[in-house]
Amino acid sequence: MDALLSLLLQHWPGVLFRQRPDLTFEVASPQLEAMTGSAVEEWKTQPELFWKVVHELDVDLVKQHLAEVAVEAEGRSCSFRVRHQTTGHVAYVSEFRRALRDGSGVLLSYEGFWMDVTRQALAERRLATAAWKETLGLITLGLSHDFNNLLAGILGLSEAYLTQIDQAHPFREGLSLVTRNTRQAAQLISRIAQLNRGKVGTCGYHDLNALVTEGVELLGKVIPKRIEVSSDLASGQLPLYVDPVDFQHVMINLALNAADAMPERGRMVIRTFEAAALPDTPNFAGAPPRLPAACFELTDTGHGIKTRLVPFIFDPFFTTKPMNRGSGLGLYNAKLFMEKHGGMISVETEETKGTTFRLWFPLADFSEADEALEISNRRRRSLLLVGRKGASSDATAELLRTNNYHVVIADRDADELLQSSDYQFDGVFILAEPNDPQPLRAARYVRAQKLPLKVILKTAGGNPDELEPDLVSRCDLLISPDMSEDTILEKLAATFDLRGRP
Repeated sequence: MDALLSLLLQHWPGVLFRQRPDLTFEVASPQLEAMTGSAVEEWKTQPELFWKVVHELDVDLVKQHLAEVAVEAEGRSCSFRVRHQTTGHVAYVSEFRRALRDGSGVLLSYEGFWMDVTRQALAERRLATAAWKETLGLITLGLSHDFNNLLAGILGLSEAYLTQIDQAHPFREGLSLVTRNTRQAAQLISRIAQLNRGKVGTCGYHDLNALVTEGVELLGKVIPKRIEVSSDLASGQLPLYVDPVDFQHVMINLALNAADAMPERGRMVIRTFEAAALPDTPNFAGAPPRLPAACFELTDTGHGIKTRLVPFIFDPFFTTKPMNRGSGLGLYNAKLFMEKHGGMISVETEETKGTTFRLWFPLADFSEADEALEISNRRRRSLLLVGRKGASSDATAELLRTNNYHVVIADRDADELLQSSDYQFDGVFILAEPNDPQPLRAARYVRAQKLPLKVILKTAGGNPDELEPDLVSRCDLLISPDMSEDTILEKLAATFDLRGRP
C-alpha cells in the first residue's frame, strides 16, 4: 500500500494531500511546489503558507468552503485561485476535500486533491465571452434598429413642424433643439450598431485620431458622470494599419478599467502623439514597434496598481476583482492585440496616485496591406472536397494536392466537418452529379451559416444545365467538365485572390 501511495504521489497530474486542521500538510505530492513555489517540507511546518498562496480575493470563498467541509460527511468541491510565491503567476485550482474524524466526531485531518484547471478555465471564459458577445450583438442590433425607427419618426415630425412655423415663433428654438439632439442620438445608435456589427480581423488604414475621437464619444455615454473625461490629440493624422473594431474594444476596456479604479471621483485623460524614440519602460508586453511610432495614452487618477502585482497584469486571468466580477482577460487581450499589430502596451503606475497605459503602434508606411496580402498568398489553402467517392473524386484531390492545396475528403456529413474545430477551411470544393443531394446540402449549409468560405462547384458528370439552379446560384466558381487543369488552377487562384497559383 505504501508503494502504491508513493507511486500515486509521484505521478498524479495534480496534488494529492492530507492536511491537518491547522492547514499544514501531513502528506502532499511533489507537484505542490511547482504549483505554489513553496517546498513540501515548508508546507509541513508553516500553517500560514496556505493563506499566503490562496488568492487574496478568494480567501472568504475558501474559508466558507472549509466551514462547509467540516460539517459535510461526503466532502465538497470548490474552485479558487492560487498565486505562485516566486513568480506571482495565478493558477485556477479545482479542489476536492473531505474531513476525517475520530469516533467522537473530532476533526483529525482533511484529505483530497488539487487539479490545475487554468487552461480549462481560460477556454470556458473565452467561450462564454464569445457566446455572450454574439447574443449581445444580435440584441443590440435589433434594439438599435427599433430605436432608430422611433428617432426617425421624431425627427421627421419635428422637421415638418419647423417648416410650418416662422422664425419668431416661440416653439422654434425648442423644436430646433429636438431636431438637433435627435440627429445626434441617431448617429450614436448608428455607431453602436457598427461596433457590434464589425468583425474583428479586418485590418485597414485608419487615422488614430479619428478612431480615438469616435471612441471618446462613445465613452462619454458609458463612463459615470463623476469622472471627468478629456482628450488631447496630436495635430495632423497618425496613420495606422489596424483592425478598428479590435482597437475600439481595447480602448473601451482600458477606459472602463480606469473608471473602476476611481470609485468616487476622478479624471481620465486620453492623448495621442507621434514618437521618434521610445522611452525606457520596464513594464510592457509585446515588442517595441519600428519607428516612428504613434502612441495612444490613457491616464487615470485612480488608486493605482500595487507594485508587486505590476509584472503580472498582462497574464491571463490577472484581476484585482472577485471571481464573479471581471474575466481577467482584458489586459491579456490588449497584449495579444498589440502583438498582432507589431507594437507593445506599457504601464506606469503609482499606488494612490493613478495609472497610465500606452499603446505603441508603428506608423503606417503603406506597405502593410501588400505584405499582408503576400503572407496570405503564401498560406496554403484548405479545401473540403464533397462528392461521391470514385475516380473523379480521387483525380480532383490529386490535382489540388499536387498544387499545394490541403484537401480533406468528406467521408461523412460535410456539415459535421464544417462545424469541427479540427479544421479551418478556406473553401468547399463540390463534385456535383445529378440526383446527388449531398452537394446542395453542403452549399446550403455554408450560406445559411454565413461561413466565410468560397464554394467551388465542379460538375462531375452529365450536363451542367441539369443541376439545380439553387445549387449553381450559391457558388463562387463553376467548373465545367471540359475545363483544362491549367484553367481550373488559374480560376481557383483568382477566386482566392492569389497572385498566380498557390
